[in-house]
Amino acid sequence: MSFASDVKDEISRVQLDDNQTKARLSGIIQSLASLSISNKGLSLVLKSSNANVSKAVAKDLKKLYDVRSEFVISKQTKLDKRNVYSMVIDEKVKDILNDLDLWTDRGLLDHPRMMFLSNDEMIKAYLAGLFMANGSINSPNSTSYHLEIKVNSEKHGSFVIKLLERFNITGKMIERRNSYFVYVKSSEMIGNFLILISAFQSLLYFEDVRIQRDLNNSITRLNNIDIANEQKVQSLCEKQLKTIAFLKDNDLYKLLSDKEKEIAQLRLDNPEESLSSLAQLYKQRYGIAITKSGVRHRFDKIEELADKYRKDD
Repeated sequence: MSFASDVKDEISRVQLDDNQTKARLSGIIQSLASLSISNKGLSLVLKSSNANVSKAVAKDLKKLYDVRSEFVISKQTKLDKRNVYSMVIDEKVKDILNDLDLWTDRGLLDHPRMMFLSNDEMIKAYLAGLFMANGSINSPNSTSYHLEIKVNSEKHGSFVIKLLERFNITGKMIERRNSYFVYVKSSEMIGNFLILISAFQSLLYFEDVRIQRDLNNSITRLNNIDIANEQKVQSLCEKQLKTIAFLKDNDLYKLLSDKEKEIAQLRLDNPEESLSSLAQLYKQRYGIAITKSGVRHRFDKIEELADKYRKDD
């Protein structure tokens, strides 16, 4: 199963009071249900590819409204051909929609009103319902963090973004293939959303993988820095050795000062050491302290002499 399915399974098992259950049902039914009219009256058809989501809806409908749901299982015709669970409710439909604040005398609403989502716990349950119905989230093992919820309309998307803002989660909206999606890309805010919808086990997994990946990335960056520094030192050593060889081959070594000859000889004896290491070796050999900058200055003088005669050539 995907990480998103695990999240949905977890929050479908969260215990809610009646008001929270209504808020969650409102989000699920608004997102998944289609309304049909026949000679028998109004019917609701809910389709989901997640069995636990469908079971949670059926259980909540039975608990709150004492209605039974008929299930039909079919296969998707595209993609991975998962099971699709179709649930039909053909009793108390208008009463249910009214009670979930999705229906008025004017017809279906774009979203429930704030008078229905009267407190933070109901808003959290509503957002959980939206995610259970049409939410997705990348696995924390993926290369990017992305959570999104498909919404019914641009107006509905704006409403969801405002709800998220109440909890300091910044959502944005995108239109894709004539549908609207509210998405969150910040790993920290995705973690906060998982807390919001009570997906605590999923949060622990998400954070564990994220921290481990960030740690691995940090180690890789440090290793790359070490490699780059080693390559830089190696390149500098080779340049200094070539300069000293040039001076010796052209009988110019004798033009160096005694201090420059000392540092040149130290390089010849230690062809792979850094400037800092040479400073320590210099003190051991000659009993005089010298800084890394002092070593570099002497090599600069050696290089200047070589450059003078290279140009003359």
